[in-house]
Amino acid sequence: MMKHSAAAVALLVMPVVAMSGCSNQASKNPSTSTTSPGSSAGKLTTQLNTADGKHVADATFYFTNGYATETVETVAAGVLSPGFHGLHIHAVGTCEANSVPPSGGQSADFASAGDHFQAPGHTGQPASGDLPSLLVRSDGSGKLVATSDAFTQGQLKGSYGSSIVLHQGADLGSQSSADSDKRIACGVLSPANAASTSVSTSISTSTVTTVPPTTITETPSSTSPISSSGASTSPSTSTVTVTQTPPR
Repeated sequence: MMKHSAAAVALLVMPVVAMSGCSNQASKNPSTSTTSPGSSAGKLTTQLNTADGKHVADATFYFTNGYATETVETVAAGVLSPGFHGLHIHAVGTCEANSVPPSGGQSADFASAGDHFQAPGHTGQPASGDLPSLLVRSDGSGKLVATSDAFTQGQLKGSYGSSIVLHQGADLGSQSSADSDKRIACGVLSPANAASTSVSTSISTSTVTTVPPTTITETPSSTSPISSSGASTSPSTSTVTVTQTPPR
């Protein structure tokens, strides 16, 4: 009787042990989160190209937990000059060579990308779109990984869109120069809405009716004035021309 009971207990325990072993195996596998950097959600990517269309770097922005992680990496050695290159998010999602700024002014490469991006309500410096400079090695290769909480994905995807611009140099005090702000590569993060950036050229047309001048003849009353000699004078007729201004 004891042997049968012991056998029954052993049969009950074995499945539990087996299930426990499966549970331990599953716990070793990493879980996948929808907010992980590898997820396509919360992600913006672009290619940075020169004015003549040469692909020089890739940029990827991941948005998770209230901040953005930016990665900018060159795609080939020897294209960019060694040293620091300024890197900023700009306020308009266009990258046009030899273009004019949105507010007008002198044309230049990628001027259509506008000024540095500022998140709504932010006007101070550094600007919301200012990023650390990209340091290029002596062989022309470079990679930047940084984080920021100065903007959100939704803000970069607004009606004006956004772009990322690489500059010839970086304003680092003693290393600044006249060419530091020259824009040498650009990539659209989110394209601008054409309706928000186009300038309306429609002109309202009003119909103008030309009214010819109106001539009014005034005739004095029938009572003729008496001259100093006592003779009555003949009635005189005066003509007054009144010109009416056409309606606008």
